[in-house]
Amino acid sequence: MKKITVVIPCYNEEKGITAVIKGFPREKLLAHGFKLEVLVVDNNSKDRTAEVARAAGARVLHEPKQGKGNAIRAAFYNVSEDTDYVVMCDGDDTYKAHEILRLVEVLDSGFGDVVIGSRMGGKMREGSMRGFNRLGNWGFSFLVRAIYKVNVTDTLTGYFAWKRDVIVKLRQHLQSTGFAIEMEMITKMARLGYDIYSVPITYEPRLGESSLRPIYDGSRILREFVRQLRWRPQMERIAFVSDSIWPYNKGGKEKRLHEITRRLVKEGRQVDIYTMRWWDGPKRIVTKEGIHLHGITSRFNLYKGERRSISQAILFALGCLKLLFKKFDVIDVDSMPFFPLFTVRMVASLRRKKMYATWHEVWGKDYWRAYMGGAAGLLGAVTEWAAMKMPHVVISNSDHTTKRLQAAGMRKQIVTVPLGVDIDNILMLPVHDLESDIIFAGRLLENKNVDLLVRAVARVKRSKPDVRCLVIGVGPERKKLERLTAELDLENNVTFFNFLEDHNELFSLMKASKMFVLPSVREGFGLVVVEANACGIPVITTTHTLNAARDLIAEGKNGYLAEPNEVDLAEQILKVLKYESQLQPVKTLEEKFSKHRWHHAAEEVERVLVRQ
Repeated sequence: MKKITVVIPCYNEEKGITAVIKGFPREKLLAHGFKLEVLVVDNNSKDRTAEVARAAGARVLHEPKQGKGNAIRAAFYNVSEDTDYVVMCDGDDTYKAHEILRLVEVLDSGFGDVVIGSRMGGKMREGSMRGFNRLGNWGFSFLVRAIYKVNVTDTLTGYFAWKRDVIVKLRQHLQSTGFAIEMEMITKMARLGYDIYSVPITYEPRLGESSLRPIYDGSRILREFVRQLRWRPQMERIAFVSDSIWPYNKGGKEKRLHEITRRLVKEGRQVDIYTMRWWDGPKRIVTKEGIHLHGITSRFNLYKGERRSISQAILFALGCLKLLFKKFDVIDVDSMPFFPLFTVRMVASLRRKKMYATWHEVWGKDYWRAYMGGAAGLLGAVTEWAAMKMPHVVISNSDHTTKRLQAAGMRKQIVTVPLGVDIDNILMLPVHDLESDIIFAGRLLENKNVDLLVRAVARVKRSKPDVRCLVIGVGPERKKLERLTAELDLENNVTFFNFLEDHNELFSLMKASKMFVLPSVREGFGLVVVEANACGIPVITTTHTLNAARDLIAEGKNGYLAEPNEVDLAEQILKVLKYESQLQPVKTLEEKFSKHRWHHAAEEVERVLVRQ
């Protein structure tokens, strides 16, 4: 089945909206292989439009900024990712909903990209359009045909149909707030090179009062036409700065950047990522997803021993000065390892650009002291505090991080955009042949506390000698963990794997396990919790205050919380082994994280970076 999403911008359409929604021939559409969703955008109606639309079966979105253009743009940014065709009509029942197939069939046959319902070439009932309005429409249509060479006979119609990828490309260019939006859409679609065709439709007298003011709105439409004569499409260039990227490093923040940027490319943005040169070959490469990767420094080791390398952070920050000579319209900087925030802010100021920063976690003075010791820890805390002053706007990856930023005194604008997960893909993956009781996946760092997991397995082994644990990942703690495993005589119980090339294989291994254990004391979000739940297994993580993953656990439903010590961790593991069948991780996931999809995250990031 292909999906049609009908968008209806509404202002005080209580009288006509039910007839419009009920008028779509759903059974006929199903017979032709189409399923239908109706999205009503309520543009600050003073009547019961929203309530009536919901009762008629529509999804209702509220757009507080007044104007038809604002309502249409809001609708375009809220069309679901699984939509094939988008249809727009008014909510006053002047356009006949049952004629929708006439427009969609042109798209589905591959004949065109955009279809415009033409009232001038169809049936106009008596009293549906004044003579003055008809004359103005004829004049505008003549000008558009003459200059843009498109088959348009009704420039001011409100009945459109598009392939979804057309509105994805178009929406980023729309600026009109009022009734001039139709003129802007048609002229810009023509400049973008889309095949536009008209089909005859029926036009009836409206139900309810019109908010159209012929002279005032006609003059605005004319100004819009003149303004668009010089317009040519320019692709928005979004730059991201991060020293560590996917697939060369497979952590949560790298996964986030990869998933969001590849979707931004699909939305018609040019995406440039400035990073270390992780690859062999030229300094600039383009990935198969269309993302432009720029190596602004050589590759330096991220870690020195068990800690992040300060020299690497400083050298990469100095490399960011090259951005003075790079092209970008908007720039977003990864908050870790802090130093690039200072140099990129200088670049942004000189280029007169706003700087955004993505924040994953907040350490705070106490953790810095524990991590690096007295004077060095204090210096780290001061650096973090100063880094918070650099961005103009912060994108936080969780409510946990947002609250810690606010508690740390950040007064900048903070927008929370949670991470996503490809739940639908995970649900369809097969179960791996390699079964286990416990699984862990992630970078083997000190804060991940995987040694506690190994020690907990030793305790579990006392009552379950054949317990099997898989540890998947690489990092500075790997050799230490392998030695600990040997010392505790767990070689037959604990198996180590490097990171898997195919991420889907990791999910299949999760599906073949009974639980995921994340003994970390510091997580900015804990994406792996949501992924493990999508795989149908519960998660055990710690109660530590810096562990944002604990906020994702509903105890007894999708997992349990443990104190960060081997004794309590072992007890929770045994509890899951005993009550595994009573836990409902997938159901909890659907209830708590239904909106945690990567396309939602990408749309929100795009909204912040480009449309704010």
